[in-house]
Amino acid sequence: MKSMELIGLNTKWYRYQKGITQEAFWQMTKWKMSYLSTIETGRANLTCKNIDLIVEKLGITPDLLFKEETALQAKKLPRRVDIYNKQKKNQEKINDKS
Repeated sequence: MKSMELIGLNTKWYRYQKGITQEAFWQMTKWKMSYLSTIETGRANLTCKNIDLIVEKLGITPDLLFKEETALQAKKLPRRVDIYNKQKKNQEKINDKS
């Protein structure tokens, strides 16, 4: 796995583990939402300054962004659209019962 993909997947992994949404994380970092998406999909060529900001906001050490084990776990996380669809279906079930 390449460094950009490792960093992106691990950013997603630790953000998810800490219960931070993408929206909350982009507000914390002041980045555009599209940039965060580019990072988490492993397509961003990050500077050291941005890596430092990621670890600061997630409260982790830089070495954790390069761990392949957690990156592989991150690949199994639900995509944002999947989470949205699940929440929508749950809300529809609640509304149907009312």
